[in-house]
Amino acid sequence: MRALNGLKAVYQKEMLAYFYSPIAYFVIAVFLLGTGYFFTYNIFLTGVGTMDQTLQNMGILLLTLIPVLTMRLFSAEYSGRTIELLMTLPLAKWQVVLGKYFGAVTIFLLMTLASCINLIPLYIYGNPQTLNIFSGYLGFVLLGMSCIAIGQFFSSLTENQIVAALITIPVLLAFWFVGHLKSLQASAVMRELFINLSFALHFGDFISGLFRSEALVFFLAVIATALTLNISFLKMRR
Repeated sequence: MRALNGLKAVYQKEMLAYFYSPIAYFVIAVFLLGTGYFFTYNIFLTGVGTMDQTLQNMGILLLTLIPVLTMRLFSAEYSGRTIELLMTLPLAKWQVVLGKYFGAVTIFLLMTLASCINLIPLYIYGNPQTLNIFSGYLGFVLLGMSCIAIGQFFSSLTENQIVAALITIPVLLAFWFVGHLKSLQASAVMRELFINLSFALHFGDFISGLFRSEALVFFLAVIATALTLNISFLKMRR
């Protein structure tokens, strides 16, 4: 119970920090404007009555917004000289890391939930495949949680928030586009490796309605690895 109380305290601090700054409002506003545009274009202008392309576009948009959401998680603590106070509190490193992570994930889930308003006209005027939509959103949540874990880790490496964001963006884009390099590889092992490391290809399976255990394990492994590295770095930094 004491461990959960410590985690809860960090989580509440993060939520207050998000909503006392313009970051959360900016990210949510840009995300909803972007998803609204993608939905309108893909559904009403092209006449395609599915969420497949919209979810794909949402995934790419997410890669550019997550670094903005995560860049302050630890960098702001370093630059504000509050990290020393945080580290001297009777909190385990995993409590600090998970508390901050769950705070960022909560903002992300609120964004995702708000985007579901686009489904209302889709169900009114069309006949969408609910299973594909549910699967696509599940993949989107796993993608977002993976990106947040990576962004938080890079935020813990520098006290400059802009640097944290600039490191995170190319790394996330590399994970997204690495699958496209499979055709350039002569080795079957390398082709398989590039496919297995691709955010886009695993996310694409979910959008297509495929609940593949490999994709689920991949995203969970990325989350666990990034958070473990985050905890380990904080222990070494002390």
